[in-house]
Order: sequence, then C-alpha cells, then structure tokens
Amino acid sequence: MQARRFFLDTQSRSFVGGFNQTFLASAPAFFQEDVESIELYFLEPTGDPTAPYRALNYGSNTVKLAVGLTAPAALQTSWTSASTTITAGITVLTAGGSGNNEVQRLTFTGRQPAEGSFSLTLPSRDVLIQTVQTGNILVSPNHGYFEGQFIQITGFFTTGSAVINDAYWFVRNPTKNSFQISATATGDIQVVTACTDEYSYIPAITTPQIPFSASALTVQQAFVDAGLQILSAPQVIVTGSYSQGFTFTFANQLANVGYGAMTATTTLAAAPALQANVSFNTSEVAALIAAGNTQNLKMEVEVASGAVRQTYSTAASIADDIITSASTSPLPAGTANSFNLSDGAGGVWTVTVDASGILTTAKQ
Repeated sequence: MQARRFFLDTQSRSFVGGFNQTFLASAPAFFQEDVESIELYFLEPTGDPTAPYRALNYGSNTVKLAVGLTAPAALQTSWTSASTTITAGITVLTAGGSGNNEVQRLTFTGRQPAEGSFSLTLPSRDVLIQTVQTGNILVSPNHGYFEGQFIQITGFFTTGSAVINDAYWFVRNPTKNSFQISATATGDIQVVTACTDEYSYIPAITTPQIPFSASALTVQQAFVDAGLQILSAPQVIVTGSYSQGFTFTFANQLANVGYGAMTATTTLAAAPALQANVSFNTSEVAALIAAGNTQNLKMEVEVASGAVRQTYSTAASIADDIITSASTSPLPAGTANSFNLSDGAGGVWTVTVDASGILTTAKQ
C-alpha cells in the first residue's frame, strides 16, 4: 500500500506540503488499530522558487516519531533508509511494419525521482536496398532515413568510378521508399550504376540527456535534438508523463518502419527518505480515545546527531475505528433473524429481529 509521506523543512523546523510546496502541511489524522507505512523526507531550502527544496540524507541520524497529548501514545524509534533506485523499462506495444506504426512505452519502477537524468537509444538497423532507379535513386521501402543521416552500405555496389565495399555515405533527398547518397552532408549526389539486394546500415541513435522532471514535449524534443526530424516535423511523437509512463509513436517518415525496442540509460534517483511501519494499535491510543482526547494532539519528529537535537512539531488527531479487528461486519450467529455485533470496546451483542421488525439486543 502507498506510504504516508511527511516533508520536513530543516531550516524552519516545520512540516511542509512537499518538494515544491513551501506552505505548511495540514494536520494529519490517524486511526486506532492502524499500522501506517510512513516515509520522512528532510528538505533543505534552495532559494529557487521553481525548485524550492532539495532532499537531505538523514540516514545517519537518530530519528524518533511520536503522536500523543503530553506523552507518546504511538512511538517509533527505528527507521531504515528507503531505496533510491529507479529502474527504466521499455516495451514494444506495436511492432512497426506494413500498415502499422511502431509504438513503444517507457515506464519507471521505484519512487518519484528527485535527481538525475536519462537518455534513450534507438538500436542500429539494417535496411534492404532492392535496386537502383534512373537518377541514382536507391529503392528501399520504408527505410525511415532522413536528410543528412550518416549510413553505411554493406556488401558491394557499383558507382561511376569504383566498386565500394562497406563505405559510409550521407542520405540525401529521402522519400518514404527511396533515397540518394553523397560523400558529404551537402555534397554532390553520388553516381550509382548497380545495386541489387544489398543492405544499408544505420548506427544507433542516442538522445541527449533528459532531466528527471521532463514533460512529454521535452522528451519529444530530445529526439529532435538527436536528429530525428524532417522538414521541421518530429519523427517520434511522445505522450504521457513520468508517473504514467511515456508512449512513443513513430510517425511521418518513420511511419510503418520497424524498430527494435529502444534502451534507456538512467542516472535517476529518488529522494533519500527514512521509512518505518508505525503502529497506532497501542493501549495508550485506546486510553486517549476512551478519555475523549482525540483532538489537539501533537505529532513530533525528533532528530539527534551527537549533542545536537532538533524537534519538529505539528498538530494531529486520532479517531476510533468503526471497523475493529475483533469482528467482521456483521458476525453471523447462525440464524436467519439475528446476528452478532461488536461494540468496539471488547463486547459482543446479539441483535435479533422479530416478525414485527422489533430489534432486541443481548450481550453475550
């Protein structure tokens, strides 16, 4: 289940709303019998309004958390450092080919990133060249090349002056199913007199580094920056977000082109945090509820490092459960016109209804 997160401003000693929220957090409410998974984030102000906090690693400190009135009713003194590892994975949703555009999806496993970046690499490809048409045009269906791309042509093909083996060329004047080549990105078109069923090879293409907070448009621009645009049009359309996952649709010149799965290289890391399971199923919590002391409580976090001690405090409340661990809802009594019901204080009552709809109760 999702952990409850608390964010502590280490300068003002206050509970704040989150990494990008400097306002004070609202008072938390807890319930008797709950065991809460809690994460504590210790934040340092940066002075940058667009990213007001950076997370600090407090794993070497002694940290305690308590909820109570004048003494702890729930107390946690042992914490572990949460994992900061984030894993990126890419799956092919639709393989590109005749009639299908390639669609791939990038998802992240782990907590929300707080630092680092990632890059995406399109794998190298071999593309069949079927023949040469008049005008030095290489026929290659759905090749997916773009103007100025650097490729290698394997095997042998005959030019106007020599037989070339495994030479590198620049793509010129590409259409969906053909292209020309030149020795430089803007040079003269190379004369090609014969070429049958050879292959052209494109090296892998890697995007620049993409920041952890990138939007879909930022990720899409990274492909453009890697050279994947034709006539100012992006060739990989990106939708989604970090939390939802990014979806990549190969379009325009790359429509109907088959690619292998991209790979992701990442330095992403989640913010350092301390985590623990905190029990509110204590006799002290039960005593507060029995005495009617459920509001105006405190939640305190105490941090100690050597002789230095700091305390963070905020208002809190606690409530009784209407679903108790002593019963289901209701407990069957074995007859059609009665059932057992817990009163929440350890007692079980049998509730019976007669033919007139009159209820009677008897404590077991």
